[in-house]
Amino acid sequence: MNNLTFAFLVFLIAFPFGFWRVKSRFKSRDWMLAIHIPVIFIILLRIYNKVHFHMGFSWLSVIYNLIAFMSAQFLAGLIYKKWKK
Repeated sequence: MNNLTFAFLVFLIAFPFGFWRVKSRFKSRDWMLAIHIPVIFIILLRIYNKVHFHMGFSWLSVIYNLIAFMSAQFLAGLIYKKWKK
């Protein structure tokens, strides 16, 4: 599995949590959970990829994953705000 495929999976994992985050009050317990729970799933996915696909660590993959995670959270927030109107 290459870095872009993995980043797409990170996007798919973080996207639904972005809806939960935008509905929660800023820095509340739910808001913090909506940001940190997908990180657990992403770590588990990275471990799975290391074992089955022998995907090693690279700083480029970290950058791709961070961009995918942040854009999923941001895009879900935008969609929710537009949908709510």
